[in-house]
Amino acid sequence: MERETEGHNLHSPHDDTSTNPLYHPDMNAYNEEYAAEIAVPRSVNTFYPNQDRYPSAERVRLTNDAVRETRSAGRATGWAAFVIAILSWIVWPVLLGATAIVVGFIAYRQGARGLGVWSITLGAIAAAAYLVLVPIYYAIT
Repeated sequence: MERETEGHNLHSPHDDTSTNPLYHPDMNAYNEEYAAEIAVPRSVNTFYPNQDRYPSAERVRLTNDAVRETRSAGRATGWAAFVIAILSWIVWPVLLGATAIVVGFIAYRQGARGLGVWSITLGAIAAAAYLVLVPIYYAIT
């Protein structure tokens, strides 16, 4: 604001904020988080950066419950990815293999690391084998 009083104009001739219907004065004040159901919760101190160093028992319990729910969701996602990876060896290897890779990565990020790695590996092998073996088969016959 001091610059405006000194005679400097901060308004650009290309600035359309006054005529833009999507403009809001507090547009940069919003800080939403997306895809919270996929992300693993961080530690307690990052949830409450302005609080004391040692959180209360209630906050620790809430955070532990959130981590437990995310890990159980990760296990369910891991098993779903593993089933998709097994199915990719039977039908639609490229489509189901790619799906197993993506869902396996989500399970890996949610904490089901073993199931996630197995799903990624089996899905990648199924897709790669199909993409390599089918052209060889048609080249031979």
